[in-house]
Amino acid sequence: MRITAHETGLTQRHLWRSAREAIAMTRTVIVEAEQDGVAGYGEASCFMTDHYNSSLERMHADLRCTAPLLAALDLGGPGGDADAVWHRLAAELPASPFVLAALDSALHDLRARLLGVPLWKSLGLDRPQGLRSSYSIGLDTAEVMVGKLRERPGWCAYKVKLADPGDLGILRELRRETDAPFLIDGNCGWEPDRLVPALPHLHSFGVRLIEQPYPRAAWDDARTLKEISPIPVIADESITSPADLDACAEAFHGINVKPMKAGGLTPALAMLRAARERGLITMLGCMPESAAGVSATAHLGGLVDHLDVDVVDLLAVDTGHGLGLDATGHVNLPDRPGSGYLPDATAHGWYVHHVPADRVHPVRRQLAPATPDAHHPQDEHPDTRHLAALLQGRAVGAASLYAEDPPAGHVPSDPRPGRARRLYGMATLDEVRGTGAGSALLRTALTVAALDGAGTVWGHAPDAALGFYRKHGFDVLGRSPDLPGTGSHHFVHRSTR
Repeated sequence: MRITAHETGLTQRHLWRSAREAIAMTRTVIVEAEQDGVAGYGEASCFMTDHYNSSLERMHADLRCTAPLLAALDLGGPGGDADAVWHRLAAELPASPFVLAALDSALHDLRARLLGVPLWKSLGLDRPQGLRSSYSIGLDTAEVMVGKLRERPGWCAYKVKLADPGDLGILRELRRETDAPFLIDGNCGWEPDRLVPALPHLHSFGVRLIEQPYPRAAWDDARTLKEISPIPVIADESITSPADLDACAEAFHGINVKPMKAGGLTPALAMLRAARERGLITMLGCMPESAAGVSATAHLGGLVDHLDVDVVDLLAVDTGHGLGLDATGHVNLPDRPGSGYLPDATAHGWYVHHVPADRVHPVRRQLAPATPDAHHPQDEHPDTRHLAALLQGRAVGAASLYAEDPPAGHVPSDPRPGRARRLYGMATLDEVRGTGAGSALLRTALTVAALDGAGTVWGHAPDAALGFYRKHGFDVLGRSPDLPGTGSHHFVHRSTR
Protein backbone atom coordinates (compact mmCIF):
# COMPACT_ATOMS: atom_id res chain seq x y z
CA MET A 1 0.00 0.00 0.00
CA ARG A 2 1.22 3.48 -0.83
CA ILE A 3 0.08 6.53 1.13
CA THR A 4 0.37 10.08 -0.14
CA ALA A 5 -0.36 13.34 1.68
CA HIS A 6 -1.56 16.52 -0.04
CA GLU A 7 -2.46 19.96 1.31
CA THR A 8 -5.40 22.13 0.35
CA GLY A 9 -6.48 25.73 0.87
CA LEU A 10 -10.28 25.92 1.00
CA THR A 11 -11.82 29.38 0.75
CA GLN A 12 -15.44 30.05 1.65
CA ARG A 13 -18.00 31.79 -0.57
CA HIS A 14 -18.73 34.01 2.45
CA LEU A 15 -16.64 34.70 5.52
CA TRP A 16 -17.82 32.01 7.94
CA ARG A 17 -18.55 33.20 11.46
CA SER A 18 -19.84 31.49 14.57
CA ALA A 19 -19.89 32.48 18.23
CA ARG A 20 -16.39 31.03 18.44
CA GLU A 21 -14.44 32.05 15.32
CA ALA A 22 -14.38 33.61 11.87
CA ILE A 23 -13.07 31.49 8.99
CA ALA A 24 -12.13 32.84 5.58
CA MET A 25 -9.90 29.94 4.51
CA THR A 26 -9.11 26.50 5.93
CA ARG A 27 -6.06 24.36 5.30
CA THR A 28 -6.61 20.62 5.19
CA VAL A 29 -4.50 17.53 4.62
CA ILE A 30 -5.89 14.97 2.17
CA VAL A 31 -4.66 11.42 2.62
CA GLU A 32 -4.60 9.16 -0.43
CA ALA A 33 -4.26 5.40 0.11
CA GLU A 34 -3.41 3.43 -3.04
CA GLN A 35 -3.28 -0.33 -3.60
CA ASP A 36 -3.32 -2.31 -6.83
CA GLY A 37 -3.83 0.86 -8.84
CA VAL A 38 -6.92 1.90 -6.83
CA ALA A 39 -7.00 4.91 -4.47
CA GLY A 40 -9.19 5.91 -1.51
CA TYR A 41 -9.31 9.31 0.18
CA GLY A 42 -9.71 10.91 3.60
CA GLU A 43 -9.27 14.44 4.92
CA ALA A 44 -8.13 16.22 8.09
CA SER A 45 -8.78 19.94 8.74
CA CYS A 46 -6.48 22.45 10.38
CA PHE A 47 -9.33 23.58 12.66
CA MET A 48 -9.52 24.38 16.40
CA THR A 49 -5.88 23.35 16.45
CA ASP A 50 -5.29 23.53 20.20
CA HIS A 51 -8.37 21.47 21.02
CA TYR A 52 -7.91 18.78 18.37
CA ASN A 53 -4.10 18.81 17.98
CA SER A 54 -4.72 19.66 14.34
CA SER A 55 -2.07 22.17 13.34
CA LEU A 56 -0.53 21.31 9.99
CA GLU A 57 2.83 20.59 11.59
CA ARG A 58 1.28 18.25 14.16
CA MET A 59 -0.87 16.42 11.64
CA HIS A 60 2.08 15.84 9.32
CA ALA A 61 4.20 14.61 12.24
CA ASP A 62 1.43 12.22 13.29
CA LEU A 63 1.10 10.89 9.76
CA ARG A 64 4.84 10.25 9.67
CA CYS A 65 4.72 8.30 12.93
CA THR A 66 2.18 5.88 11.43
CA ALA A 67 4.39 5.09 8.44
CA PRO A 68 5.71 1.70 9.70
CA LEU A 69 2.19 0.46 10.43
CA LEU A 70 0.77 1.71 7.13
CA ALA A 71 3.62 0.26 5.08
CA ALA A 72 2.66 -3.27 6.14
CA LEU A 73 -1.05 -2.93 5.39
CA ASP A 74 -2.75 -4.99 2.70
CA LEU A 75 -6.51 -4.59 2.71
CA GLY A 76 -6.82 -7.75 0.65
CA GLY A 77 -4.74 -9.87 3.01
CA PRO A 78 -5.00 -11.24 6.56
CA GLY A 79 -5.54 -8.51 9.14
CA GLY A 80 -6.61 -6.09 6.42
CA ASP A 81 -10.10 -5.46 7.75
CA ALA A 82 -10.57 -1.69 7.94
CA ASP A 83 -12.21 -1.82 11.37
CA ALA A 84 -9.37 -3.86 12.84
CA VAL A 85 -6.87 -1.47 11.30
CA TRP A 86 -8.67 1.44 12.98
CA HIS A 87 -7.98 0.01 16.43
CA ARG A 88 -4.28 -0.32 15.59
CA LEU A 89 -4.14 3.23 14.28
CA ALA A 90 -6.08 4.57 17.27
CA ALA A 91 -3.41 3.14 19.57
CA GLU A 92 -0.77 5.07 17.57
CA LEU A 93 -2.80 8.30 17.48
CA PRO A 94 -4.56 8.65 20.85
CA ALA A 95 -4.67 12.46 20.70
CA SER A 96 -5.01 13.07 16.96
CA PRO A 97 -8.63 12.41 15.95
CA PHE A 98 -8.46 14.26 12.64
CA VAL A 99 -5.44 12.33 11.32
CA LEU A 100 -7.00 9.11 12.57
CA ALA A 101 -10.22 10.02 10.76
CA ALA A 102 -8.42 10.84 7.50
CA LEU A 103 -6.62 7.50 7.52
CA ASP A 104 -9.71 5.54 8.54
CA SER A 105 -11.85 7.15 5.84
CA ALA A 106 -9.17 6.63 3.18
CA LEU A 107 -8.87 2.94 4.08
CA HIS A 108 -12.63 2.37 4.16
CA ASP A 109 -12.92 4.18 0.82
CA LEU A 110 -10.09 2.11 -0.66
CA ARG A 111 -11.59 -1.15 0.58
CA ALA A 112 -14.97 -0.33 -1.00
CA ARG A 113 -13.31 0.61 -4.28
CA LEU A 114 -11.27 -2.60 -4.31
CA LEU A 115 -14.55 -4.47 -3.84
CA GLY A 116 -16.19 -2.38 -6.57
CA VAL A 117 -19.12 -1.34 -4.36
CA PRO A 118 -20.39 1.95 -2.86
CA LEU A 119 -19.11 2.81 0.59
CA TRP A 120 -22.52 2.37 2.23
CA LYS A 121 -22.62 -1.22 0.98
CA SER A 122 -19.12 -2.11 2.17
CA LEU A 123 -20.09 -0.73 5.60
CA GLY A 124 -23.09 -3.08 5.73
CA LEU A 125 -25.67 -0.28 5.47
CA ASP A 126 -28.82 0.10 3.42
CA ARG A 127 -28.72 2.38 0.40
CA PRO A 128 -29.38 5.96 1.62
CA GLN A 129 -32.64 7.24 0.19
CA GLY A 130 -34.11 10.72 -0.11
CA LEU A 131 -31.27 12.51 1.69
CA ARG A 132 -31.54 16.27 2.19
CA SER A 133 -29.09 18.55 3.95
CA SER A 134 -29.82 21.59 6.06
CA TYR A 135 -28.23 24.87 4.96
CA SER A 136 -25.93 26.70 7.37
CA ILE A 137 -26.08 30.47 7.81
CA GLY A 138 -23.01 31.87 9.51
CA LEU A 139 -23.14 34.61 12.10
CA ASP A 140 -23.29 38.13 10.67
CA THR A 141 -25.58 41.15 10.55
CA ALA A 142 -29.26 40.42 10.00
CA GLU A 143 -29.03 41.91 6.52
CA VAL A 144 -26.15 39.65 5.48
CA MET A 145 -27.75 36.55 7.02
CA VAL A 146 -31.02 37.22 5.21
CA GLY A 147 -29.03 37.63 2.01
CA LYS A 148 -27.46 34.21 2.51
CA LEU A 149 -30.88 32.61 2.95
CA ARG A 150 -32.18 34.32 -0.17
CA GLU A 151 -29.29 32.80 -2.12
CA ARG A 152 -30.44 29.32 -1.09
CA PRO A 153 -34.27 29.26 -0.90
CA GLY A 154 -36.27 26.07 -0.53
CA TRP A 155 -33.98 24.00 1.68
CA CYS A 156 -35.58 21.63 4.19
CA ALA A 157 -34.07 23.41 7.21
CA TYR A 158 -31.70 26.27 8.01
CA LYS A 159 -28.97 25.93 10.61
CA VAL A 160 -28.48 29.40 12.05
CA LYS A 161 -25.45 30.53 14.05
CA LEU A 162 -26.34 32.96 16.84
CA ALA A 163 -24.03 34.81 19.20
CA ASP A 164 -26.85 35.26 21.73
CA PRO A 165 -30.06 33.21 22.04
CA GLY A 166 -31.96 36.37 22.89
CA ASP A 167 -31.08 37.94 19.54
CA LEU A 168 -34.59 37.35 18.21
CA GLY A 169 -34.37 40.12 15.63
CA ILE A 170 -32.25 37.95 13.35
CA LEU A 171 -34.72 35.06 13.58
CA ARG A 172 -37.63 37.42 12.96
CA GLU A 173 -36.01 38.68 9.76
CA LEU A 174 -35.12 35.17 8.58
CA ARG A 175 -38.63 33.89 9.31
CA ARG A 176 -40.04 36.43 6.86
CA GLU A 177 -38.13 34.62 4.11
CA THR A 178 -39.02 30.96 4.76
CA ASP A 179 -41.39 28.54 6.47
CA ALA A 180 -38.65 25.94 6.93
CA PRO A 181 -37.63 24.95 10.47
CA PHE A 182 -34.61 26.60 12.11
CA LEU A 183 -31.85 24.70 13.86
CA ILE A 184 -29.85 27.14 15.98
CA ASP A 185 -26.26 26.61 17.07
CA GLY A 186 -24.57 28.27 20.03
CA ASN A 187 -21.11 26.71 19.53
CA CYS A 188 -20.60 26.59 23.33
CA GLY A 189 -21.07 30.35 23.62
CA TRP A 190 -24.36 30.90 25.47
CA GLU A 191 -25.29 31.42 29.12
CA PRO A 192 -28.32 29.82 30.85
CA ASP A 193 -29.68 33.16 32.02
CA ARG A 194 -29.90 34.28 28.38
CA LEU A 195 -31.17 31.04 26.85
CA VAL A 196 -33.84 29.90 29.33
CA PRO A 197 -36.01 33.06 29.13
CA ALA A 198 -35.75 32.98 25.33
CA LEU A 199 -36.96 29.39 24.90
CA PRO A 200 -40.69 30.17 24.36
CA HIS A 201 -39.82 32.88 21.82
CA LEU A 202 -37.39 30.61 19.97
CA HIS A 203 -40.08 27.96 19.74
CA SER A 204 -42.58 30.45 18.38
CA PHE A 205 -40.12 31.42 15.62
CA GLY A 206 -39.96 27.83 14.42
CA VAL A 207 -36.72 26.76 16.11
CA ARG A 208 -36.95 22.97 16.21
CA LEU A 209 -33.47 22.07 17.43
CA ILE A 210 -30.80 23.72 19.59
CA GLU A 211 -27.21 22.59 19.16
CA GLN A 212 -24.51 22.80 21.86
CA PRO A 213 -25.62 25.97 23.66
CA TYR A 214 -23.17 25.69 26.59
CA PRO A 215 -19.48 24.83 26.94
CA ARG A 216 -18.58 21.15 27.04
CA ALA A 217 -17.74 21.33 30.75
CA ALA A 218 -21.21 22.68 31.71
CA TRP A 219 -22.82 19.26 32.18
CA ASP A 220 -25.07 20.36 35.05
CA ASP A 221 -26.47 23.24 33.03
CA ALA A 222 -27.03 20.92 30.06
CA ARG A 223 -28.94 18.41 32.18
CA THR A 224 -31.15 21.16 33.59
CA LEU A 225 -31.85 22.53 30.12
CA LYS A 226 -32.83 19.08 28.86
CA GLU A 227 -35.53 18.87 31.54
CA ILE A 228 -37.14 22.24 30.83
CA SER A 229 -36.61 22.96 27.13
CA PRO A 230 -39.61 22.67 24.79
CA ILE A 231 -37.06 22.39 21.99
CA PRO A 232 -34.78 19.32 21.72
CA VAL A 233 -31.13 20.06 22.51
CA ILE A 234 -28.31 18.10 20.90
CA ALA A 235 -24.61 17.80 21.68
CA ASP A 236 -21.82 18.72 19.30
CA GLU A 237 -18.60 19.66 21.09
CA SER A 238 -19.71 17.49 24.03
CA ILE A 239 -19.71 14.32 21.91
CA THR A 240 -16.25 13.53 20.58
CA SER A 241 -16.07 9.74 20.89
CA PRO A 242 -18.14 6.72 21.98
CA ALA A 243 -16.81 7.33 25.51
CA ASP A 244 -18.97 10.49 25.71
CA LEU A 245 -22.22 8.79 24.81
CA ASP A 246 -23.42 7.96 28.33
CA ALA A 247 -22.92 11.52 29.58
CA CYS A 248 -24.56 12.98 26.48
CA ALA A 249 -27.57 10.67 26.78
CA GLU A 250 -28.17 12.13 30.26
CA ALA A 251 -27.63 15.76 29.31
CA PHE A 252 -29.01 16.04 25.75
CA HIS A 253 -31.87 14.83 23.60
CA GLY A 254 -29.47 13.84 20.84
CA ILE A 255 -26.01 14.07 19.31
CA ASN A 256 -24.33 15.54 16.23
CA VAL A 257 -21.75 13.06 14.98
CA LYS A 258 -18.93 14.37 12.81
CA PRO A 259 -16.65 11.58 11.55
CA MET A 260 -13.56 13.80 11.46
CA LYS A 261 -14.03 14.80 15.10
CA ALA A 262 -14.94 11.25 16.13
CA GLY A 263 -11.78 9.75 14.63
CA GLY A 264 -13.24 8.34 11.44
CA LEU A 265 -16.11 6.41 9.94
CA THR A 266 -15.50 3.43 12.22
CA PRO A 267 -16.32 5.17 15.54
CA ALA A 268 -18.92 7.45 13.90
CA LEU A 269 -20.87 4.43 12.74
CA ALA A 270 -20.68 2.85 16.21
CA MET A 271 -21.87 6.10 17.84
CA LEU A 272 -24.83 6.48 15.50
CA ARG A 273 -25.96 2.91 16.00
CA ALA A 274 -25.68 3.20 19.77
CA ALA A 275 -27.55 6.52 19.77
CA ARG A 276 -30.41 5.04 17.74
CA GLU A 277 -30.67 2.15 20.19
CA ARG A 278 -31.04 4.68 23.00
CA GLY A 279 -33.72 6.64 21.16
CA LEU A 280 -31.56 9.76 20.80
CA ILE A 281 -32.02 12.30 18.04
CA THR A 282 -29.16 11.95 15.56
CA MET A 283 -27.50 14.48 13.29
CA LEU A 284 -24.61 13.81 10.93
CA GLY A 285 -22.35 16.78 10.32
CA CYS A 286 -19.00 17.84 8.96
CA MET A 287 -16.02 20.06 9.70
CA PRO A 288 -14.49 22.59 7.29
CA GLU A 289 -13.50 20.13 4.55
CA SER A 290 -13.76 19.48 0.84
CA ALA A 291 -15.58 16.84 -1.16
CA ALA A 292 -12.66 14.50 -0.39
CA GLY A 293 -13.85 14.18 3.20
CA VAL A 294 -17.57 14.89 3.27
CA SER A 295 -18.43 12.56 0.38
CA ALA A 296 -17.76 9.58 2.66
CA THR A 297 -19.79 11.10 5.49
CA ALA A 298 -22.96 11.23 3.41
CA HIS A 299 -22.91 7.44 3.01
CA LEU A 300 -23.95 7.23 6.67
CA GLY A 301 -26.91 9.54 6.02
CA GLY A 302 -29.52 6.80 6.16
CA LEU A 303 -28.89 6.41 9.90
CA VAL A 304 -29.78 9.95 11.00
CA ASP A 305 -32.69 12.29 11.60
CA HIS A 306 -30.86 15.40 10.41
CA LEU A 307 -28.12 15.70 7.80
CA ASP A 308 -25.77 18.69 7.70
CA VAL A 309 -23.35 18.21 4.80
CA ASP A 310 -23.69 21.54 3.01
CA VAL A 311 -19.98 22.33 3.33
CA VAL A 312 -19.38 21.71 -0.39
CA ASP A 313 -22.00 24.35 -1.20
CA LEU A 314 -20.36 26.84 1.17
CA LEU A 315 -16.98 26.57 -0.56
CA ALA A 316 -15.73 28.90 -3.27
CA VAL A 317 -13.21 26.22 -4.36
CA ASP A 318 -13.05 22.44 -4.03
CA THR A 319 -10.61 19.59 -4.71
CA GLY A 320 -12.69 17.38 -6.98
CA HIS A 321 -16.09 15.84 -7.54
CA GLY A 322 -18.09 13.76 -5.09
CA LEU A 323 -21.14 14.45 -2.98
CA GLY A 324 -23.55 16.65 -4.92
CA LEU A 325 -26.25 19.01 -3.66
CA ASP A 326 -28.99 20.42 -5.84
CA ALA A 327 -30.42 23.92 -5.47
CA THR A 328 -32.60 22.91 -2.52
CA GLY A 329 -30.20 20.61 -0.67
CA HIS A 330 -31.15 17.20 -2.06
CA VAL A 331 -28.08 14.97 -1.75
CA ASN A 332 -26.73 13.06 -4.73
CA LEU A 333 -24.29 10.22 -4.02
CA PRO A 334 -22.20 9.51 -7.13
CA ASP A 335 -22.80 6.19 -8.85
CA ARG A 336 -19.20 5.13 -8.35
CA PRO A 337 -17.43 2.71 -5.98
CA GLY A 338 -16.32 3.88 -2.56
CA SER A 339 -17.26 7.38 -1.49
CA GLY A 340 -17.58 8.38 -5.14
CA TYR A 341 -15.04 11.17 -4.75
CA LEU A 342 -12.84 11.87 -7.78
CA PRO A 343 -9.93 14.28 -7.34
CA ASP A 344 -9.55 16.97 -9.97
CA ALA A 345 -5.94 18.09 -10.36
CA THR A 346 -7.09 21.37 -11.93
CA ALA A 347 -9.37 22.31 -9.01
CA HIS A 348 -8.23 25.45 -7.23
CA GLY A 349 -8.58 23.98 -3.75
CA TRP A 350 -5.26 22.16 -4.04
CA TYR A 351 -2.31 23.84 -2.30
CA VAL A 352 0.38 21.14 -2.41
CA HIS A 353 -0.35 18.26 -4.74
CA HIS A 354 1.45 15.18 -6.03
CA VAL A 355 2.02 15.86 -9.75
CA PRO A 356 3.74 14.30 -12.79
CA ALA A 357 7.23 15.43 -13.72
CA ASP A 358 6.09 17.76 -16.48
CA ARG A 359 4.32 19.95 -13.89
CA VAL A 360 7.58 20.71 -12.02
CA HIS A 361 9.82 21.29 -15.05
CA PRO A 362 8.48 24.82 -15.82
CA VAL A 363 9.12 25.87 -12.21
CA ARG A 364 12.67 24.54 -12.40
CA ARG A 365 13.29 26.48 -15.61
CA GLN A 366 12.11 29.73 -14.04
CA LEU A 367 14.23 29.20 -10.94
CA ALA A 368 17.39 28.19 -12.79
CA PRO A 369 17.31 29.89 -16.22
CA ALA A 370 21.05 29.27 -16.62
CA THR A 371 20.28 25.55 -16.71
CA PRO A 372 17.97 25.17 -19.73
CA ASP A 373 17.40 21.41 -19.31
CA ALA A 374 15.03 21.04 -16.36
CA HIS A 375 14.91 17.26 -16.72
CA HIS A 376 16.65 14.97 -14.23
CA PRO A 377 17.55 11.36 -15.09
CA GLN A 378 15.41 10.04 -12.21
CA ASP A 379 12.32 12.13 -12.95
CA GLU A 380 10.41 9.24 -14.53
CA HIS A 381 11.56 6.54 -12.08
CA PRO A 382 8.53 4.82 -10.46
CA ASP A 383 9.85 5.59 -6.96
CA THR A 384 10.25 9.31 -7.66
CA ARG A 385 7.73 11.72 -6.18
CA HIS A 386 7.04 15.21 -7.51
CA LEU A 387 5.16 17.84 -5.50
CA ALA A 388 3.94 21.23 -6.65
CA ALA A 389 2.79 24.24 -4.65
CA LEU A 390 -0.24 25.59 -6.44
CA LEU A 391 -1.81 29.02 -6.70
CA GLN A 392 -5.24 28.92 -8.40
CA GLY A 393 -4.17 25.75 -10.17
CA ARG A 394 -0.82 27.13 -11.35
CA ALA A 395 2.48 25.63 -10.13
CA VAL A 396 4.41 28.27 -8.16
CA GLY A 397 6.77 25.94 -6.34
CA ALA A 398 8.19 22.46 -6.76
CA ALA A 399 10.06 19.71 -4.97
CA SER A 400 11.10 16.23 -6.05
CA LEU A 401 12.09 13.19 -4.00
CA TYR A 402 14.45 10.59 -5.45
CA ALA A 403 15.21 7.20 -3.93
CA GLU A 404 18.91 7.92 -3.55
CA ASP A 405 21.29 7.40 -0.64
CA PRO A 406 23.61 10.32 0.20
CA PRO A 407 27.25 10.35 -0.91
CA ALA A 408 29.44 8.38 1.48
CA GLY A 409 31.06 10.56 4.11
CA HIS A 410 28.98 13.68 3.45
CA VAL A 411 25.62 13.01 5.14
CA PRO A 412 24.88 10.57 7.99
CA SER A 413 23.57 7.47 6.27
CA ASP A 414 20.99 4.96 7.38
CA PRO A 415 22.57 1.54 7.99
CA ARG A 416 19.90 0.09 5.71
CA PRO A 417 20.61 1.07 2.07
CA GLY A 418 17.71 2.53 0.16
CA ARG A 419 16.14 4.24 3.19
CA ALA A 420 17.02 7.78 2.12
CA ARG A 421 15.32 10.26 -0.19
CA ARG A 422 17.11 13.05 -1.95
CA LEU A 423 15.24 16.36 -2.03
CA TYR A 424 15.81 18.01 -5.39
CA GLY A 425 14.64 21.25 -7.00
CA MET A 426 12.97 22.48 -3.80
CA ALA A 427 12.03 26.14 -4.31
CA THR A 428 9.16 28.58 -4.79
CA LEU A 429 8.72 31.46 -7.19
CA ASP A 430 9.29 34.99 -5.91
CA GLU A 431 5.58 35.84 -6.07
CA VAL A 432 4.72 33.41 -3.23
CA ARG A 433 7.80 33.66 -1.05
CA GLY A 434 6.88 34.56 2.49
CA THR A 435 3.35 33.13 2.12
CA GLY A 436 4.11 29.71 3.62
CA ALA A 437 4.17 27.89 0.28
CA GLY A 438 7.76 26.73 0.80
CA SER A 439 7.01 25.43 4.29
CA ALA A 440 3.98 23.56 2.96
CA LEU A 441 6.08 21.96 0.23
CA LEU A 442 8.82 20.91 2.62
CA ARG A 443 6.58 19.43 5.35
CA THR A 444 4.60 17.55 2.71
CA ALA A 445 7.81 16.23 1.15
CA LEU A 446 8.98 14.99 4.56
CA THR A 447 5.66 13.25 5.15
CA VAL A 448 5.58 11.66 1.70
CA ALA A 449 9.17 10.45 2.17
CA ALA A 450 8.32 8.91 5.54
CA LEU A 451 5.18 7.25 4.19
CA ASP A 452 7.33 5.78 1.40
CA GLY A 453 9.53 4.17 4.04
CA ALA A 454 12.41 6.66 4.11
CA GLY A 455 14.25 7.30 7.34
CA THR A 456 16.08 10.39 6.17
CA VAL A 457 15.82 13.22 3.64
CA TRP A 458 18.90 15.01 2.36
CA GLY A 459 19.82 17.47 -0.35
CA HIS A 460 21.97 20.33 -1.60
CA ALA A 461 20.68 23.63 -0.23
CA PRO A 462 21.85 27.04 -1.50
CA ASP A 463 23.55 29.10 1.17
CA ALA A 464 20.77 31.72 1.08
CA ALA A 465 18.22 29.04 2.10
CA LEU A 466 20.12 27.48 5.03
CA GLY A 467 18.09 29.41 7.61
CA PHE A 468 14.88 28.04 6.08
CA TYR A 469 16.11 24.47 6.34
CA ARG A 470 17.35 24.93 9.92
CA LYS A 471 13.93 26.30 10.84
CA HIS A 472 12.40 23.04 9.62
CA GLY A 473 14.70 20.80 11.62
CA PHE A 474 17.42 20.09 9.08
CA ASP A 475 21.07 19.83 10.04
CA VAL A 476 23.41 21.84 7.85
CA LEU A 477 26.59 19.88 7.08
CA GLY A 478 29.63 20.50 4.92
CA ARG A 479 29.79 22.27 1.61
CA SER A 480 28.48 20.37 -1.38
CA PRO A 481 29.88 20.67 -4.88
CA ASP A 482 28.74 23.85 -6.57
CA LEU A 483 26.00 23.09 -9.06
CA PRO A 484 26.26 24.72 -12.50
CA GLY A 485 24.57 28.11 -12.56
CA THR A 486 23.27 27.89 -8.98
CA GLY A 487 26.10 29.07 -6.74
CA SER A 488 27.36 27.84 -3.38
CA HIS A 489 25.53 25.00 -1.58
CA HIS A 490 25.70 22.93 1.62
CA PHE A 491 24.49 19.45 2.35
CA VAL A 492 21.33 19.40 4.52
CA HIS A 493 19.90 16.39 6.27
CA ARG A 494 16.92 15.48 8.45
CA SER A 495 15.30 12.40 9.91
CA THR A 496 11.72 11.90 8.78
CA ARG A 497 10.60 11.34 12.39
